Amino acid sequence: MNNSSSPSPSVQVQHWPWATVASLSDIGKVRQENQDQILVKPWPDDSAILAVVADGMGGGRGGQRAAQLTIETFEKLVEKPLPESQEAIYEQLLGKFYEADEAIRNEGCQSFQLVGMGSTVVAAIITPQDYVHLYAGDSRLYHLQENAPLYKTADHSIVRVLLEIGKITPEQVASHPMRSQVTSCLGGREGTGQFSIDPKWQEDWEVSPLRSLQPNDFLLLCSDGLHNYVSDEEIHQLKSHPSLSPEDCLTDLLQKALDRGGKDNISAILVSAHTISSGAEP
Repeated sequence: MNNSSSPSPSVQVQHWPWATVASLSDIGKVRQENQDQILVKPWPDDSAILAVVADGMGGGRGGQRAAQLTIETFEKLVEKPLPESQEAIYEQLLGKFYEADEAIRNEGCQSFQLVGMGSTVVAAIITPQDYVHLYAGDSRLYHLQENAPLYKTADHSIVRVLLEIGKITPEQVASHPMRSQVTSCLGGREGTGQFSIDPKWQEDWEVSPLRSLQPNDFLLLCSDGLHNYVSDEEIHQLKSHPSLSPEDCLTDLLQKALDRGGKDNISAILVSAHTISSGAEP
């Protein structure tokens, strides 16, 4: 049984025997509406948690609607039992990316105001032992472990390509005029190239959609409204303060993003994995 609470105006906290999840979605300091959407939802038997961050794009209410369609599509995952094999979980999650993409494109064709709407998305199915994650665009997942390098997803973005080929430096990314241009997303991709969903299911790859989860690990899923203003080092340093709760960690990250401009919507989900007590059912 999970327990939800609202300890602050911004952060929602949910508790399970094996994880605590804090989440927030803030309009920021400049935007007139919040086009981000988040989802934290367990399977009915609490065997796994679905976490999704969608960052909508498009004029009018297009971005907000695209993100909403994304969440509505992914939410259907918990209506079916969790597959037994990890590869089947991956295939099920992957299928929702294609379903959401189709739903956004179909609705975008029905209204002039919604033409070209789209959404970036990062999604994870998390169990006490491991998680499967996928993304399209520049919404990110970070995996924080004690005494281990920080893992993060690699953005589908123009600036990432420019960085990889040496055209810009890491210091130039945050202020680059094309920093918000993605090369993949759900829905409106006119001029953005092919539809990419990563990581691929290739077990010999260094980067895999399936990763193990250890007690005391953190998973952070967020939109670019957060990671554009907070450095990887600052995110990794969350593990240096074990006394901070997931709520405190998210509150701190949100405040940093707001203090540094807050020009975009800011959304994040932070999953803190627990050790299951010896008296608990396996």
